[in-house]
Amino acid sequence: MSTSTPTRKVRTLRGPSRVLLRLHRRILWAAGAAAVAAIVCMIAVAILADRAVADLAGTGCALSSLTEACFQPARNYTDRMLGLSRLLAYAGLALIALPTLVGAFVAGPMIAREWETGSIKFSWTQSAPPSAWLTARLAVPSVPVVGGIVVLSAVLAWSRSRLAYPSPALWEDGSAFGATGTVPVASALLALALGSLAGLLLRRTVPALAVALLASGLVTVVLGQVRDHLWPVVKATYPLKGEHPLPQWAYAVEEGFLTTGGDRLPADICTSPTLDFEDCLAGHDVALNYVDYHPASHYWPLQLVETGILLALAALAVFAAFRVLRRLHG
Repeated sequence: MSTSTPTRKVRTLRGPSRVLLRLHRRILWAAGAAAVAAIVCMIAVAILADRAVADLAGTGCALSSLTEACFQPARNYTDRMLGLSRLLAYAGLALIALPTLVGAFVAGPMIAREWETGSIKFSWTQSAPPSAWLTARLAVPSVPVVGGIVVLSAVLAWSRSRLAYPSPALWEDGSAFGATGTVPVASALLALALGSLAGLLLRRTVPALAVALLASGLVTVVLGQVRDHLWPVVKATYPLKGEHPLPQWAYAVEEGFLTTGGDRLPADICTSPTLDFEDCLAGHDVALNYVDYHPASHYWPLQLVETGILLALAALAVFAAFRVLRRLHG
């Protein structure tokens, strides 16, 4: 008895899953081909970056060389690396946008269209219950989407590391943080959940698609704005004419001046050309500089906190989707 129930559940899900794969096989194949093409392009960028480094080394020059004969090779190298870094930045932005597109696809063609065409009545008359119908629409796309994003994110991170000479790939860069680590996978799961909820609530393809796009995109934008505050920053002060205390590869979140009373003043408070800088600082009773920053070691804490937020929102959206489904079926 204990072994037959799981087997029955698997068989119940197998039917809707096969139907989904058959209906959307062309889109799945096209998405797979696009992912392979993106991987090939990112690998090509990494190879070109290695070749640029080798070409510069072959001239016997370095970027720090002061010899006139090295100026042009160094400039050529810098231009090539800048162009390649832009390509990877575009790839990162595309990967950040991918979950939003997935959510829109789930909301429209996979769920809302069945209500518009009336095929939902046929689906629910089969042996699979409505809960299995929705589970299939969440599980079937999640497997290739999560797998594809993991591979794309890993290749992107590796390709960016090949462009790290002479400057490191900035971990806090907007086109990189949301496209590497655990965040893109959690974003994809949230987009799937939001897409399912939008499709069930609206039951019309175009409105559901638009709402799923808007909701997923809004979450991405909001988290990008508050990301710096998801983990406590390191606070540091240093003398007005002292050396900046930021460790290597740290990301400065905020900096400015500190008065003798402990008040913070913006960094541009005395930058007006009509003001004498020293007199202005003295007039504001400035005693120190301050800087709030995230060291490179904060990459994973920030990643995991944002991932937790995304997964919690995804769980809420899935719960709401099943509640809506139960009401519709009842």
